[in-house]
Amino acid sequence: MKHLKTEALVIRSQSYSEADKLLTLLTLEGGKIPSIARGACKTKSKLSASVELFTRGDFLLYRGRTLATVTQGEILNSFYSLRMDLLSYAYGQYFCELIGRLLEENEPCPKEYRLFLSALEAMNGDTAYLEVLARSFELKLVKNLGYTPYLDSCLVCSTQKTPFRLSFREGGLLCSKCSMRDPGANKITPGTLSLLAKLLTADFKRLRILKMNSKQRQEIFSINQALLSYNFNLGRCKALAFLEQLGCSR
Repeated sequence: MKHLKTEALVIRSQSYSEADKLLTLLTLEGGKIPSIARGACKTKSKLSASVELFTRGDFLLYRGRTLATVTQGEILNSFYSLRMDLLSYAYGQYFCELIGRLLEENEPCPKEYRLFLSALEAMNGDTAYLEVLARSFELKLVKNLGYTPYLDSCLVCSTQKTPFRLSFREGGLLCSKCSMRDPGANKITPGTLSLLAKLLTADFKRLRILKMNSKQRQEIFSINQALLSYNFNLGRCKALAFLEQLGCSR
């Protein structure tokens, strides 16, 4: 279909020329779609407000060979407050970068769309909560893409006796006896394991009461980054580097 009318979230928006903007839209109907909004840089353009980063809207797209052209855009939620708060904006950019790099173009991904929308709706300027939200978003995104680590017991012998190691190669927990299957598996404390399970399963809004000490924050951050790197060969995220400059996600 050349024309597509769909709900979408703007996950990338940058000036392409004096008049146009290059976009990446995460659409409910067609997945991640690279697009162009012609004339959107002009002040009087009807598209200018609807193609800002994080904006959720109803869009009409005309699909070309490489890029879709945005012909109409109606704002459903601008998420303006997120763009006005530096930390919220930085975390939102990080979520956009993860979505942009991990999802294939033109592949329907309604679960990932709803996950990202839920994260945006849950965000506020609370530094501690934003970090918890980010760790949960990482884990839930990995889960949606089919790489959930098994955290209930040792995946080899099924024992629930601690201590455990977390093996990315094997895909879950290994007990002391079975850890020889992966000598490089990460040590994980019972407290951190419990937090990982909550971050993976709990609704974003319920995580507001979740507390992590500095050691647990560092441990979970390292685990999540290793999980993303191992399964997706992700490399360094620019937005994450900016968050670290702000003293977050380190």
